[in-house]
Amino acid sequence: MITALAVPMTDREFGIVFAKLAIQLRWQDAGEIEIRSYFDALRHFPLAEVRTAAEGLALERGRKFFPTTGEWRDAIEAEHARQLAMASTPRIWRVECEDCEDCGWQRFECPGNATCGRQNPHDAHSFVRVCSCRPTNHTYQRHHAR
Repeated sequence: MITALAVPMTDREFGIVFAKLAIQLRWQDAGEIEIRSYFDALRHFPLAEVRTAAEGLALERGRKFFPTTGEWRDAIEAEHARQLAMASTPRIWRVECEDCEDCGWQRFECPGNATCGRQNPHDAHSFVRVCSCRPTNHTYQRHHAR
């Protein structure tokens, strides 16, 4: 899981991450032996991944105990897999509805006749109507969810 440009994590850098997680999870019995043991088990991972996994473990719902090295490794690998999946999945944005471009309003041009619904004489103008895609347009629905 080490990237080509990853700089090895030092025991001091790891100690800071470990201490922060220990404080967050209220593990007050951690000593030098425990910290060294965790460092030895996780030293081959990049610091950024170790830190991100620790942050996730600290915020994990229902977590009451300090993670084992295996749980911490699993969190690192899960985050690494998530990062790879995000990097490999192209995030192509596309318009679902060409008529309204997903805003929910279809634009029209009235040349001054009754196209817009006005019966009296009037000048040319633009006007909008509710687009028929609103009930089925996922982008529109997502942006207007309450």
